[in-house]
Amino acid sequence: MKKLNTIILIILTILAVGCGGATYKPPVQYTVQKDVTIYKPFDAVWQSAVEWFATHNTPIKNIDKSSGLISTEYSLSVTEAAKYMDCGNASQGFTNKTEISNRIGNFNVLIKKIDDGSTKVSVNVFFSCLVNEYTQGLLETSWTFKSSTKVDCVSTGGLEKVIIEYLAKTN
Repeated sequence: MKKLNTIILIILTILAVGCGGATYKPPVQYTVQKDVTIYKPFDAVWQSAVEWFATHNTPIKNIDKSSGLISTEYSLSVTEAAKYMDCGNASQGFTNKTEISNRIGNFNVLIKKIDDGSTKVSVNVFFSCLVNEYTQGLLETSWTFKSSTKVDCVSTGGLEKVIIEYLAKTN
């Protein structure tokens, strides 16, 4: 009986240490096209950019036509977040887990006149999230919050592509 108790204790120790390791894996880097020349006059591209923000229910935080800058803070739904940002991967172990929450971001569009018929557009995206850590005992059923860390996410290039394509197509 003593030998059986020792074996059970060893198995529980292995489970607690070996299976307990929830991990957070940082995001991968993507090749993102964020700068493009659009062969349209500055005023036409500027108007299209303002329309993009309006038609996509994206509030403008700062707008300055003389500098060519439009910026926003952007709240993303879970579906949008998956398309536009990579915040890494969270996992769950036997006694701890990590979760990603509060995906937020901001971006700006910089529009500069090259000449009368062409305009340079740069879309700069900045995303972040919280990585939350939780623990639980071997025989517990609920998770206890341990810590939260703000993490920079990376753009997948999707948002830049959507904006650039819109500006290039509209009149």
